[in-house]
This record gives sequence, C-alpha cells and structure tokens, in this order.
Amino acid sequence: MNSIFTKELYNRKTASAILLFGIIQWIILVLIAEGIQPGYISSIHYVSSLGTGKTSLMYNASTILLGISVVIASLIIRRFNSSRIFFVLFLITGLATIGVGVFPEDSRPMHGIVTPIALIFGALAAIFSYKIQEKPASYFSIILGAVSLITGIVFIPYLGLSVDSRVMYLGFFKGTLERIVIYTNLLWVLILGSQLTSKPEE
Repeated sequence: MNSIFTKELYNRKTASAILLFGIIQWIILVLIAEGIQPGYISSIHYVSSLGTGKTSLMYNASTILLGISVVIASLIIRRFNSSRIFFVLFLITGLATIGVGVFPEDSRPMHGIVTPIALIFGALAAIFSYKIQEKPASYFSIILGAVSLITGIVFIPYLGLSVDSRVMYLGFFKGTLERIVIYTNLLWVLILGSQLTSKPEE
C-alpha cells in the first residue's frame, strides 16, 4: 500500500513539474518575442503572429514544447486518475497546441483548424478538471474554464480577420480577446499543477 502511495505521489509531482516547465518557458519566450517582433502590438495582433518572421523559431518551438508538456502530463495523470473525459480533453488540448506550433499562422488552413481546437478543448478540460481536484480549487477551475470557453466562442469570428485588423467586439481588439482565452487556460493549469503536488489520500 505504501509503495502504491509513494508511486502516485511521484507521478503527481512529475506531472506538476512538467506542466509548470511548459507554461513558464512559454510565457517567458512569448514576452521576449513580443518585445523584439517589429511593429507587434499585443492588443491588436494574434499571439500566433509571433510564429512568423523574426520570432518564428522562438514562438513555434516554445508552443510545441508547451503542447508536449501537456500531452506527457495528461498521460501521467491518467495513471492515477480514472476520469476518462478529462484525460481525453486534456490530451487533445496538448496535441492541438503542438499543432499550433507545427502549423504557424501562415500555414492555412491547418492553423485555423488547430487553434480553436486548442482553445476550446483547453477550456473544456478546465471545466471537467473538477473531477480530479479538491475544493475550492475545483470551483476556480470551473469558473476559469467557463470564462475561457465563452470568450473563446466569442473569439472564433476574429480568426478570419487580417493580421492588422483593428475591428473591435465587446470593446476588445482581437489580440486582447485571444489573450483572455489563453491566459485563463494557463492560470487554470497552474492551479491544477499546484493541486497535483498535494498529498494523495492513503
């Protein structure tokens, strides 16, 4: 029994470390890319616009790495958790995120397919993660997932706009709205990662 307990705790900490690494490296490299990409305005331009031009290698590599970290973490979590629906949603999120890096913004139509999949499935994974988290973290995850899902649905029409379009909807440019979707998802993953390090019940 103690051996099983120790193995589960190890798996939890491993999954948490992988997720934290994936998120932290992505956020840092995106911030750097935003600063060095000529003419880039975060409120107006898509995050994926960093995947072309001067910052393409930096952004695409970090996005692929983020997706890989989610895929690996989902497989590890599956070892000690029986929630199949969460596993499938989280796994698809990771695979679609890898796709965002493999198929950058100028790779049509694939980029326009994998991007909404990553955003929407990430939000759904956040909502269904209540099955594997303790309260009150599960409540926060549901709220963040709902915000991300609703914003993501609102954001879908923006995917057809030109890169430099300044069309506003609900008072937001497309860059701001996309970041609300992405960063609420990332905040949820940080909550999930902190929960994974908690001591499992014996």
